[in-house]
Order: sequence, then C-alpha cells, then structure tokens
Amino acid sequence: MRRKQVKQFINTKWFPSFLKSNIREFLDWFVLKVNATKPFIPIIEEGLSYTKNKNIVNIDFNLGAGIKTVTPFLDAELSTENLKIKKFNTEKNGLYTCINSFHQLNQEEAKQVLTQIAISQNPVVILEGNNDSLWQIVGMTFFVPLSVLIMSPFVKPFRWSRILFTYLIPILPFVIMIDGCIALLKLYNPKDLEELTSDIIIGNYKWEFGKKDNGRGGKIMYLIGHKTL
Repeated sequence: MRRKQVKQFINTKWFPSFLKSNIREFLDWFVLKVNATKPFIPIIEEGLSYTKNKNIVNIDFNLGAGIKTVTPFLDAELSTENLKIKKFNTEKNGLYTCINSFHQLNQEEAKQVLTQIAISQNPVVILEGNNDSLWQIVGMTFFVPLSVLIMSPFVKPFRWSRILFTYLIPILPFVIMIDGCIALLKLYNPKDLEELTSDIIIGNYKWEFGKKDNGRGGKIMYLIGHKTL
C-alpha cells in the first residue's frame, strides 16, 4: 500500500480551534460553490439501491467538505444523520457514507470500520473528490491557495479572523495548501481499497471500487460495499 499516514494541521491538538473552523467553513463553502460533490450522487444513489431503508448514516469527521456539500443534491425525501467517528457503531440501518474523509483513518481503523458495516449487512459508500494524479498535486499546490486568496471575502459566514489570517498574516492559504497536499498522500486509491478489503470476507457481502470522471477533467475515487442481491 503506497499511501502514507501523516498528520495534518487540522488533526493536531495545538492548532487553534478558530483556525480549524475557518478552514472547515472555507472547504464547505468552496466545494459547494464549484459543485465538486455533484459527481458523487450517482454512486450514492447506487448505494441506496442496496437498502430498503432510505436513510443515510454519514460517518462524520467534522473536517469540512463532508456531507454538507452533498445534501443539496440529494432527494429531499431522504433522511441524513451524522455519526461521529469517535462514536462509530452500526446500530442504525441504511446507507453508511464517508465523504472526503476516509483517508483520515489508518489501515487498521479503516478495516475495522468496513468490517463492522459488512457484518451489519448495510451498504456503504466511500467517496473522495481528490485523487492520486500529478494534476491533482499541481492543482492543490497552485490553484487551491490562489482560490483562498481570491474567495475568502465571499465565504459565508463572514469572519474578520478569516480576512486577518488570509491577507495580513497569510496562515490560511498556507495551511490549506499543505493540509491538502498531505491529504493526497493519505488517499486510498482503488488498489489500496482492493488490498484493504481483500480479507474482509463476510457472507454474501461484496466490494466494488474505482475511479470515475468528475466532469471537469479529473477523477473521483470510490468504494461501494453491499449485500449481493
């Protein structure tokens, strides 16, 4: 497995919480603004086809660019609830999702989560809007910090702290870029996902993984786990 488990600024205890909040808010706002999660919807709909319970149980890391960036594109009749990763369990029935956050788990943690879901016989969809391509690294290094500099005044809710730490003390563009680049190193690509799930053999449960076009020249990565019908 090529991925690396490296801490990001947003994972540390010492990095100020108000700066973490600014980062989360920027990511939520920006990802929604560019419809970056819209290509996730067909895969989520496929996952929902494997359960009669039209409920989404989202595994929540509270890091930004998560389920909030997906719900505007979902059927209004679906119910969605967040399940904090620290309190993870499979007591609820429905489609389990993890949006742009699965890379935060190390291999052992990731395997434990997937195994529990497979045992519960609920479907699961893991989605990452980033991928492991060279273009993604170029974009994260140049386009992302430039976007922070251009877009920060328009992010809602407006915060003077975001203006201060974007322009006068440019911590946010730097940290968002560095954390983004580190996140690329932590991504589970399809080969990693195949290795991760190869020995999670639970009855009639199967795994599917791969990449799909995002409609803008890039790729999203996904994993679907479900009962065989």
